Amino acid sequence: MLESLRQWILAVTAVSLLTALCQALMPPGPVKRVSNLTCGLLIFFVLVQPAVRADYTQLPEDFQDYYAGLGDYDTALVDANSVLTEELIARNTAAYIEDKAEAAGIACAVTVSCGQREGVPVPETVTVSGSLSQTEQAWLIDLVEEELGLEATAVQFTEKEGGE
Repeated sequence: MLESLRQWILAVTAVSLLTALCQALMPPGPVKRVSNLTCGLLIFFVLVQPAVRADYTQLPEDFQDYYAGLGDYDTALVDANSVLTEELIARNTAAYIEDKAEAAGIACAVTVSCGQREGVPVPETVTVSGSLSQTEQAWLIDLVEEELGLEATAVQFTEKEGGE
């Protein structure tokens, strides 16, 4: 392929130089106009030669391979987008819960994991880290139930130090 391209470029260059030389040597008048037309046609034929000689029998198979590759690429993009969306939802939900807890005077760190419902990532479990009293745990459970629509069993508490 590259060798063919190289040969085509050399042919275009050679014909261009030859026609420039011929036009420079032609005397003005009708002969020069005919020469200009002939040289222009010659350059045109050299330029379109690769398109005329091309083997178009392989083209439908090449397009099928190309479209098959696009389908694979599309699937990979959808998968990557789903993963990124799930991570974004988990991070933003955790930040939301931490902000609400901080506003209520509760120091904790929150981790949210997501699952899929009907192909859409939604928060599934909430893990809260920190030294929390029973009242603070109950408040966080109520928050998760009311704001996220999760069951109380979806909230887990760990005694690790949380916070900033």
